[in-house]
Order: sequence, then C-alpha cells, then structure tokens
Amino acid sequence: MALHALLHRDCASSSSSCLGGRRLLNRRARSGANVAVRVAAASGSGRNRLREKEQRKSAERARDYEGEMDDYVRKYVTGGVPGARATPSSSSSSTKEVAERKRSLERDVKRALRKAKRAVKKSTQTAVDALLPRSSLGGSASSSPVRMASSGAPVSYRPRGPSAAEQYGQAALAWTGVFATAWLALRVMNGENPLKGLFSRPRAPPRGASGPGRWVGDRSLGGRQVWVPYETAASRDSIRRLESALDDAPGGGASNAANMSATAAAAKAAKAKAAAKALPDWWTEPTPQYVPPGRADDLVKLARAQGAKLAQKRVGGAGFSPESIADFRNACAAAGSGGAAATSVGPESARLAVFRAAAEFAVDDALRGQSGALSSFNTPVGPFLVGLCDDLALTPAKCVSVVTASVAVRVRGALVQAGAAIRSKDSVEVMLELNKLINLFNAFPLAPGAPELDMLSAGLRSRLTDAERESLLAEFVDVSGGAYADVVKEAIFGAQQDT
Repeated sequence: MALHALLHRDCASSSSSCLGGRRLLNRRARSGANVAVRVAAASGSGRNRLREKEQRKSAERARDYEGEMDDYVRKYVTGGVPGARATPSSSSSSTKEVAERKRSLERDVKRALRKAKRAVKKSTQTAVDALLPRSSLGGSASSSPVRMASSGAPVSYRPRGPSAAEQYGQAALAWTGVFATAWLALRVMNGENPLKGLFSRPRAPPRGASGPGRWVGDRSLGGRQVWVPYETAASRDSIRRLESALDDAPGGGASNAANMSATAAAAKAAKAKAAAKALPDWWTEPTPQYVPPGRADDLVKLARAQGAKLAQKRVGGAGFSPESIADFRNACAAAGSGGAAATSVGPESARLAVFRAAAEFAVDDALRGQSGALSSFNTPVGPFLVGLCDDLALTPAKCVSVVTASVAVRVRGALVQAGAAIRSKDSVEVMLELNKLINLFNAFPLAPGAPELDMLSAGLRSRLTDAERESLLAEFVDVSGGAYADVVKEAIFGAQQDT
C-alpha cells in the first residue's frame, strides 16, 4: 500500500509538470503571433511583398528538375508505369522504326526511278519508230501471220498494222519538227528573232516610189533603210525602146551611134593612157588564168563568199589577215572577172581598207627581203597588189598612193634608225638598216622627185646634223653599190640641196 501510494503521487506530479509545459508553449506561441500582428500593423499593411518575392525566388532555385524529368519519362515514355524509367529496349525499338521508315523510303525511290526509266525508254523508242519506220528495216514481228487451228482447215490471220505510207508520213513529220527546231535554235544562237516578220505587216514604200521594190540596209549610211526599186521587164523594155528611138533620131542614124561609140572609146583610151603614165614601174598586170566555160558562175559565187568573209571581219572588228586576203584574191583570179565580187566586200571605204591592209603586209615583206614567193601571200607582192586592185574595183592611182605612203613611212624609220646607229658608232646596225632600204626599193622603188621624198628630208633635217646625214649617204652608197643613191640623197638632203 505504501508503494502504491508513492507511485500515484509521482504520476500526479509528472502530469502536472507536463500540463505546465504545454501551457508555457501555448503562451509563447500566442505571444509570437501577437508580435507578428503588431509588426504587420506597424508596417501599415497586412502583406510583405518583398518577403513574398524572396520566397518565390528561393522556391524556384530549389526546383527539383530531376524529379520533373522522371515524371515526364514515366508519363510519356514508360506508359505511365510508376517507378519505371527509359530502358535501352525502348530506344532500340525507336531505332528500328527509323530504320524501317528509311528502308521503305528507299524502296519507294527505287520504284519511282524504275518507272521513270521505263517511261524514258518507251518515249525514246516511240521517237525512234517515228523517225525511222520499221518497214524500212525489213518489217517487224507484229506483221508476221498468226496461224489459228480450228475444227476445220487452219486459218492464217495477219494482224492489221500501220502501212508503209503511214509510217513514212509520220517519219516525215518527225524530221520536219527536228529541222524546224534546229533552225529556231540557230536563229536564237545568232542573236536573231525567229518570229520577226510573222505577225508584222511589210513596211510601205516611200512616197513617190514608182513600181515594186524593197527596203535594204545601207552600211555606208550606218545601217539606214533605203528603198531599192526592182528592175522589172516593163522598165527594161521601155529603156530599150527609148534607146532605139534615140538611135533612129533624124539626122543621126547609124553614123551618129558610131560617132558616139568612137568618142567613148577614145576617151577611155586617153584615160587609160594617162593613168599608165602615172603608174610606177612595179605596177605590172598579172597573168590571167584560164576559166572553164561551165564553171564561171560557180567561181564567181565562191569569190563573193570570200568577199563576204572579209566584210564580216571588218564589221566584227577582227582585222584582216594575209591568208583571208589571199583567199579572196585567188578566188577572184579563178573566176576570171575583175570586180565581179567587189560589191560583196562593201562600199569603197571598206574595199580601200582591205587594200591598205594588204599593202602593209606587202611592204613589210619587202622590207624583210621576202617580196617574192616567200611573201605572206605566197606570191610576188607587186602583181598581187595589182590584181587585188582590179578585184576590189579601185582606181590604180589611189592604190599607188596607198603603197607609196606605206613605203615612205618605212624609209623614214630605217633612215632614223641608221642615223641613231651612226651617232652611237654601231656600224653593224647601220649596215642592217640600210640593207632593209635596198630590199624595199627592189620591190617598190620610189621615183625621183616624189613629194614624199621632200617631206622625208624635212623631217630628217631636224633630227640629224649635216655631218651625220653625209655619213649616212656615204654608208648607203657603199652598201648598195650606187643603186638608188639618187632617191636616198633626195630623201636625206632634199631636192634643192647639193652635197
């Protein structure tokens, strides 16, 4: 009993102590809440926004990204199985699906390529059959007869195919299309409009034009269109009637016509004689070639084609070469008709440009001592230039002046170089330059008293001293042996100067 009373007293005391501790905690909690309320009231607001903002930032910094990733994998990858993660088996299954899609795509691409190849092969075979009918190759297997057995006698059946006429008609249409396409392509490559003139009306003739004609581009006028009337048979008949009426005029008759023809012949002969007097000694007519009677027209066409090539070079700015000029001269010589192909080269200015280029080549060859068969034209340069003058329908006096001017330029250059060599006391250079002059005068000699010689002396007088000019003349006499000494003396000292 005493022990029981002692235990009961201890329990009562412990319970009372526990209750006292709880009361103390409650009082402290209430006091803390009161303090927080008092602080909020002192701040003037029921919320502390700065503290809430700091709490949100701390919550974001403490975000569990690994847990969110596990949730995503568990939800969308493992099919919602809790606690499950992505395994290599799932990745391998997705790789298999990708490989299967790739193989199916490759099969589709190969199938499309096979279809395209079959289509191209079929279209190519169709085009070949249209261009080259099978009947021309000895028939085809489709036209062979087929024997069909029946209860009675055997019957032969030949399937109906396109006839040879149909096949050749299709081939003709196909070849026409090919040639038309090639023609259009060539027109486009040449910079021309293939549809020009198809949908436009022809240009009307100018006012005052009588009779038919056509518009022609004149190169001498910068490509300007000029109206050129046709020479009809009616106009030719009217001209002939007018000529016959003039011949039968009173007081004239046949004697009048004879007098007129004789006067024209005399004037032509006098003109030729005067021109022959002014021509230099190297101007010799070339030997004419034999022309077959049946090929005259064809040879003239070939000569005109060569002239058109020269005109194309001039318009294109490519320049003339000795080979192209020689081809034109040979074609004209083979045709045997001087001036027949001159119009194909162009106007007189174009023809004169061709002759000037040929004269430059010829004078350079003569300066090198290659004025014979070793020239750039493979023929002597003198007769070549004479024949070219006739082929281009130029006057001999104008051609001679072109050649003389080119020779004078070469003479001036050689004399200046020789004078410079004398001043530097280079005897070898002096001899070489003067030897060039001898070669040049052998092919194209200058006549004494030519105006070019006086102009040369005026230019040399300002460049060389009197002693140098006398030494230059003495050196030339020693090198040439006295040949062409008068011409060189006049070129150095002038026509009025005596040494």
